[in-house]
Amino acid sequence: MKTFRHYTGISTADQGAVIALGNFDGLHRGHQAVISKAVEIAKDTNKPAGLAMFSPHPTRYFKPEAAPFLLMSAKVRGDVLPDLGISYCYEIPFDDALRGMDDTEFVENVLYQGLSVSHVIVGEDFGFGKNRCGDIHSLRRLCDARDIGVTAVSPVGLHKLYGKYGSTEIRDAIRNGNVFHAAHMLARPWIVDGVVSKGAQRGRTIGFPTANVSFGEFVRPKPGVYCVEVRLPGTNKWLPGVANTGTRPTVGGEDARLEVHIFDFDRDLYGQSIDVRFRSFIREEQKFDSFELLKAQIENDAKGARAIFGLSDRA
Repeated sequence: MKTFRHYTGISTADQGAVIALGNFDGLHRGHQAVISKAVEIAKDTNKPAGLAMFSPHPTRYFKPEAAPFLLMSAKVRGDVLPDLGISYCYEIPFDDALRGMDDTEFVENVLYQGLSVSHVIVGEDFGFGKNRCGDIHSLRRLCDARDIGVTAVSPVGLHKLYGKYGSTEIRDAIRNGNVFHAAHMLARPWIVDGVVSKGAQRGRTIGFPTANVSFGEFVRPKPGVYCVEVRLPGTNKWLPGVANTGTRPTVGGEDARLEVHIFDFDRDLYGQSIDVRFRSFIREEQKFDSFELLKAQIENDAKGARAIFGLSDRA
């Protein structure tokens, strides 16, 4: 897959794709429906399939003070997109110039002159242009005038009880600790990836060393303990473990971080980038009256998580 972080100066050989257009934070089942239609039309018209997204996410541009909310890093997105049939990824810079474009200027400058797309696939509620002046109707009109095809895809959902599969719904599920339902909407477990940093190393003193990773721009999950799996650099194997996602109130912690204990593992991971995927929620974060009580609870958490993974309890 080729990735471009601009929409100008693209060679003729890399233009003309059938593109799925949107934010695509999470690449969830709803996004996959849009992407699948792009891949289908690309095959039928003998064109490459591409994805065009905005970077940074428009919410971060308009609300720089907003709490972290992203569902997926660029690295994980790059891992997933080729499996969905995408050959090109165009990251359209969301800056002052793009913000100032109305719907006509966006279609002319970005889709027609810049990417020279042959077909655009969007969700039927797609809005674009300055002050969201454009919608699916203006997109069809403007693209028709430039011989660009347009297809709108209806929202996807399980049924009316759960509503549509959307990034907002997935964030809500994660914030509520419902990572199992989030995984269903994503079509894969939610993954947090980052570089392992040194912590206070208290876990080592009680036989539970942890790999500490900053959440960065990721949405914050409900504080508590989770069953997780970890993938190390250069491998495709997922190792079972248990993780804490809170502020560690028993030891006076303040910043929310991800602390992962990998079962039956004793290698030094400092400075390495790891992937952590969330499997299930075990319990809420709580403050204990002593470090000894915390240690006992950690042992119980690990024992329960090992049972969930079908692992025998360590001696």
